[in-house]
Amino acid sequence: MQNSFHNAQQIVDYIDRSGDAMNSRIFQQFVFFLLRGLVFAGLLAPIGESASSQPLEIGTQNQIFINGRFLAQQDHVRIVVQPPRKTGEMQFVTAPYLQVMENDGVFKYFSLVSNDGSKWEKPTQKRLDEGEFRYGIYWSMPERPFGVVFKDPHAPREERYKVVSGFQNRVFATADGSEWKTLQLNIFPQQISFPRGMDSQNVVFFDDKYGCYVAYVRANMQHEPPPQYREYFKNSRFHNGNNHLRCVRRCTSQDLVTFTEGEIVLAPDAHDPIMDGVGVGDFYMPQVIKYPHAQDAYVMFPNRYLHYQQWYLGEDLRHLPTAKPDEVLNDGPIDIGFAASRDGIQWERYARKPLIPLGRKGQFDWGGLYPVRGLIVKGDEMWLYYVAFGDHGMPLPIEGHESEGVLSRAIFRKDGFTALEADYPRGEFTTPVLRFEGHSLHLNVETSALGLIRVEIQDEEGEPLPGFALEDCDRMHSTNRTDALVKWRKGQSDLSSLAGKPLRLRFELMYGAKLYAFRAQADSPEVSSTNLSAQESPPES
Repeated sequence: MQNSFHNAQQIVDYIDRSGDAMNSRIFQQFVFFLLRGLVFAGLLAPIGESASSQPLEIGTQNQIFINGRFLAQQDHVRIVVQPPRKTGEMQFVTAPYLQVMENDGVFKYFSLVSNDGSKWEKPTQKRLDEGEFRYGIYWSMPERPFGVVFKDPHAPREERYKVVSGFQNRVFATADGSEWKTLQLNIFPQQISFPRGMDSQNVVFFDDKYGCYVAYVRANMQHEPPPQYREYFKNSRFHNGNNHLRCVRRCTSQDLVTFTEGEIVLAPDAHDPIMDGVGVGDFYMPQVIKYPHAQDAYVMFPNRYLHYQQWYLGEDLRHLPTAKPDEVLNDGPIDIGFAASRDGIQWERYARKPLIPLGRKGQFDWGGLYPVRGLIVKGDEMWLYYVAFGDHGMPLPIEGHESEGVLSRAIFRKDGFTALEADYPRGEFTTPVLRFEGHSLHLNVETSALGLIRVEIQDEEGEPLPGFALEDCDRMHSTNRTDALVKWRKGQSDLSSLAGKPLRLRFELMYGAKLYAFRAQADSPEVSSTNLSAQESPPES
């Protein structure tokens, strides 16, 4: 193969032009997993990210580590998902499909409200009208549409909030949440609509990256079972006697009148649970958020569902609530996973460990976890809410509340979905050529006691700039900050002479240091963390 490939798209294009042998299913699967590994390792640019000679423009935007974009050269470093801290807070709720929103003074109809995001209470109509709270929890009720609320930037005031309901296959609009009207019917193609999919919480928002509305919805992929289980799966509703696995479909629309059929962007594969030739693990509730505090960053918190089946558990499951003689069993535990993307299409699941795992048996979150729509960024923390619900054979272990749910909270460090970690004792990486517009370099970093970090600034050819070599950099130590200022030559941090010039950054991580993010800052190099936090505004849910 006498071709020089610099990005995944070039390889895909080459395969498309090649003969039948290279287009075989087995070969395509091999290439898919090979490309994913090379892209993640930073050895190839992903599809849509050409390895051109043009500098990567980062301006003053924050940069987080969710793929190999900044790992042009690397040695003993890796991207690691960072688990959040469970708070253990408990608020009883009656629905698993919830949404947390910051009070904007206009949308007023919430089922629970809070001023601190921790303690929740049922609001009076007076409090709803006057908006004397900072956060609200929305969930569907008989008088409210089933789905996720989003603010439409292109809608008139009387239709400023939208719900696109995949379950009901229609679009609703409201001015303030008090009265909803139906705008469109049958917006999704029939072949992907309920009951063939979309029978859970689906997510829609306007994505300014593409200039269109994007929907992430539940899809059901059909898989023919092996011969010994064909009789069993004849009782699978709506799926032609096949096993079906939940997955995530991405659809788009220019006008909220019709959506495309789209494509599957997250689905179980050969590395996910398979028992006796039958897939038993899948994903749904695609809580996709375009993270507003970093450049080109999408995150997803999908359910991870293990289907109980008699043949691999080796126990009688007839006691489970959904065990019916004439239907395929639909029970099992659910936790919350994590995936991230640069474009909202190609997703990375990293080591595939749970982001929010189940609690110990007897705790309120031991059986089924549902991610709540919305992410609150508050100071140096990010709050993700979830509901532990008593279903799928795992009743809530709280007397008198067995069939209810508990709303709780998990806390991340800001930008801390992932971190770049080095093997002990040392690792390093160098970015591709990039260009910034700031006057100083700030890191979101955690060194604890032993960790050390240094940064070198290089020219396009990889040669250290005078005064900015690794040996010139003041080591960061005993640091646990989201805005640590990088200094060279014993305290100098002014990079204004380098703004707008193509250059590379080389990072050295030693003795267990973690790097979560970096950014160039346009303000004075000595801007305080207090002032920085005050300048930031929380994202809309």
